[in-house]
Amino acid sequence: MQRICALAEKTDAAGYIACCEAIREMNQHDRLGGIGNPTLVIAGASDPATPPAAGKAVAERIKGAKYVELPAAHLANVELGDGYTKVVLDFLKGSA
Repeated sequence: MQRICALAEKTDAAGYIACCEAIREMNQHDRLGGIGNPTLVIAGASDPATPPAAGKAVAERIKGAKYVELPAAHLANVELGDGYTKVVLDFLKGSA
């Protein structure tokens, strides 16, 4: 997490804010039903930026999507490392 924090501290504030605003305004929910590939949606149980309800809403709009909620916040891949990787690999191998 120290590496991530250091990276965030070096990020241009105006650029980061503009990126966050663009993401906030973006709404692709009406296009999710067109996804035909196997899809894994991972949410962090304690994610304040993208709460589990948002992940569930995405998964519900994609036919056959698998939803997994992990005991993490916004950066589950950094927070959980191997646990996150296992979920992704199991999904890719078809055993999830």
